[in-house]
Amino acid sequence: MSTIVLLRMVRCVSFLALFPVGDWLSAQATEFHKIFPVTLAEPVKLTVELACGELEIAYSRDGQVAISAAVQTGDLELDESYFSRSLSVEQSGNKILIRQAEVTGIPAAKIRSRYRIDVPYRTEIKAVDNRGSQTIRGVLGPVEMNGGQGNISVSFVSRTVTVQVEKGDIDLQMIGERVFARSGNGDITAERLAKGIIAGTGEGDITLRVIGASEATVKHGTGRIDIGGARESVVSSTDGGDLHVKAVPRSDWKLSSRSGTIRLEVPPRAGFVLDAATETGRLQLDRDDLPALALDARQMQHKINGGGTKIEARTKSGAILIR
Repeated sequence: MSTIVLLRMVRCVSFLALFPVGDWLSAQATEFHKIFPVTLAEPVKLTVELACGELEIAYSRDGQVAISAAVQTGDLELDESYFSRSLSVEQSGNKILIRQAEVTGIPAAKIRSRYRIDVPYRTEIKAVDNRGSQTIRGVLGPVEMNGGQGNISVSFVSRTVTVQVEKGDIDLQMIGERVFARSGNGDITAERLAKGIIAGTGEGDITLRVIGASEATVKHGTGRIDIGGARESVVSSTDGGDLHVKAVPRSDWKLSSRSGTIRLEVPPRAGFVLDAATETGRLQLDRDDLPALALDARQMQHKINGGGTKIEARTKSGAILIR
């Protein structure tokens, strides 16, 4: 079966700056609703390509994909043909492609759009949104998301998640398999990722909680990395920001910051090997099981509680604090 509903890409600026939330219902609005039946025999493969607009994809029910869209305008009136000129939906079995396209004669500054797509649990998703927020939750996956400007949120996905955005924050919760997240400029927050994450931001903070083997990198500026509940290996580096890890070391940690402070909090009974060094900063030991250091000490290697996994901490001009 092949179904095609025609619609085209709208160039637009961020509508969040143009319309207060309360204006959504009072302004002129045009809506689109359509349901596409799918089989239970195989996963749905959904591809969404938007020029702009808020996108939300979530589990609702099996056996169908339901698409709802609304475009809000200020004083501009849209006729009933707007969506037939601006949106295309193509279906071939369980493969569905949704594209937003440009409409000639519609001023970009007048458009604010929202898209809600309800899908079966067994759905694989590829989504691109050049300007606007994206939210995905409650699907099997894998999920692949790309964004220009706008925040991205993904939660309760069983398989691999890959997220990349030029400018925007990334929030990740309860992902079953490995996660890959990159933001050119924005914060990354992740919690309960059993298989860990490779996270990187050009400028921004990274916060990780209850994670498997992970890597976190802040390339520029004073963005900080904060990790709690690391269950396996940790590799983290920052430019001028602080780096904080609070966890039981079950696998090796490798931590570095060019000029920020590295702060380690490890339970008193944990066994590990500490290898810490700073070129021009200071070492501060706030533990009874570590030997006293000279005031001008810049490095130390020591086994704590019989040794075990290795914690390596390096900084050029920042301090290293161990508690």
